[in-house]
Amino acid sequence: MKMFKSMLPTLLLGALAAFSSCEKEDTKPTGPTDPTVPTDGEVFETPFTSIPAKFVGTWYIDDNQGPLSANWDEGTFQGAQGFREFRTIVMTADGKNAVEYTSDVTNVGDEVKQYMYKITGTLEHKTNPTSITFHAKSGKKRVFSNKYSGFRESDIISSEMKAYHTVFLNPEASTYTSSQNIMTAKRLDGGMQISVKFKKLEGGTNVPNNPGELYSQPPSSGTYVQIGDKYYPSVTIGNLEWMSVNYAGPGGLSDADNPEYGTFLKYQDVAAIQVPTGWRVPTREDYLALLTSQGIVYNEIWETTDGSDIQSKRLLGQLMSAKGWLKQDGYANNKSGFNAVPGNLLVTNGNPNGKGTNCLLWTANTDAQDNPIVFKIIQLPSDTYSSFSGQPVGFNPPHIPVRFVKNK
Repeated sequence: MKMFKSMLPTLLLGALAAFSSCEKEDTKPTGPTDPTVPTDGEVFETPFTSIPAKFVGTWYIDDNQGPLSANWDEGTFQGAQGFREFRTIVMTADGKNAVEYTSDVTNVGDEVKQYMYKITGTLEHKTNPTSITFHAKSGKKRVFSNKYSGFRESDIISSEMKAYHTVFLNPEASTYTSSQNIMTAKRLDGGMQISVKFKKLEGGTNVPNNPGELYSQPPSSGTYVQIGDKYYPSVTIGNLEWMSVNYAGPGGLSDADNPEYGTFLKYQDVAAIQVPTGWRVPTREDYLALLTSQGIVYNEIWETTDGSDIQSKRLLGQLMSAKGWLKQDGYANNKSGFNAVPGNLLVTNGNPNGKGTNCLLWTANTDAQDNPIVFKIIQLPSDTYSSFSGQPVGFNPPHIPVRFVKNK
């Protein structure tokens, strides 16, 4: 199909050559593959893997009027000439029967032709670095023209399908329950990485349970609490039972490279999490009791622990995870079992410093300016201390992890 070939440069044909030349071995199936029989009879296979639950669903470029899948179903067209991108991708949990929709417009003399493509294929998820690759299997093309009404539809030949991939590098997706979910990534386009932002089509595309996710099964020993479809280990410290990991269910952002950081939530969304009876968001007093349980003195005047005192730093290390902190002074040993991890915070616009050195956790309290209060463990080159501070929300609200606690 000449028309499909002419459109491929804008839809990553150049990227495919660069990707396959840089990572030739990775393009070969290393796991299960899915055979297909295109309409022209040639049989070929494409690799597939399961896809993390947060990516499952229908995603469309955020400045599009809506998903191209709706246009395809209605027999209408959405697209424009120029560099503006029109793209929709349907990601499936098992990586099979994924669908990508794209469109393009060209002028041929006095004829304006509008092309819409529906490509069916498989998805391959990789880590280190994180990527999701869409492998084409079969496709259809529709052509709209100012020279005739309606559209003309034809199959795309298998040789063109075998050459077509779409690669998303370092994808991230939110899992909000009450607001628009967003997926961001770098799309490989020739020698360039183009930033893309997608909105999720809500309704009818609920993210299913992914058995391979963190905390999908109860721990083999010890106590735990179930929240939603996940099971979180817990530890009793003093007269309180704490989650010993961060909440990792839906509702916010996540760090694909550090799933142990859990879900980063806006403060207003914490209240929407349904927890079992007796469990609650910890108060400032709960965290003070946690510090006291380790023999740590909190100075109410200075509003901090003594970050330069060696004994204070050693005791604070009993609350800190044994791995993940940047400073290797040997104090972080998780002796208490609380397992504080240095996830810092996330925002939707920016990349704040502090990962590996800051543990931030929401509390149930607000300060005099009505800012939500955050419990902190901060590791500096010299000092390591704990404190509380009000967190201004602003126009780019912080997303911070949360634990839950209950009285014993």
